[in-house]
Amino acid sequence: MSTATEVEEASAIITAYGQAFAKAGAAAYHGPREKLAENIVRLTLEFFEDPEWQPQLLQALRTATTGKEGAEPMRNLFSAQVFAQAGTALNEDPLSIDELAGKLSIKAIHINASAAQLWGVFLMRYVLGVEPIASASVDEIVELLAPTVERYIVG
Repeated sequence: MSTATEVEEASAIITAYGQAFAKAGAAAYHGPREKLAENIVRLTLEFFEDPEWQPQLLQALRTATTGKEGAEPMRNLFSAQVFAQAGTALNEDPLSIDELAGKLSIKAIHINASAAQLWGVFLMRYVLGVEPIASASVDEIVELLAPTVERYIVG
């Protein structure tokens, strides 16, 4: 079970991550469409590889998996925050997941599925340390995941 302080700290980290991810995602969105999935996978891994972000993101991930209170900030990140911030980063009004899905011409559930792929890898690589994914290079993981994420978000 998460304490109120852990939840508050996780929420602050998740908000900061959401803002940074939205800006980076907007940059990836403006790049070549065929590189969108690869760029998103790479940039999310780079956040987790960054020594400044990694301890904070791991704590937020651990907090999110220990109870309903801890999960709420992460749920908010995936249900609203990133999409709202992505709209702002794209110089538009905040977007909902449905509006972003419309911009990508995909179903909203595809966005969730791509996030699930990435967060599963984060959990296995950074929290559980499951080999061989824990010691694989970022390039290996990008090569492995980009086609799946592309199928979800590019079609």
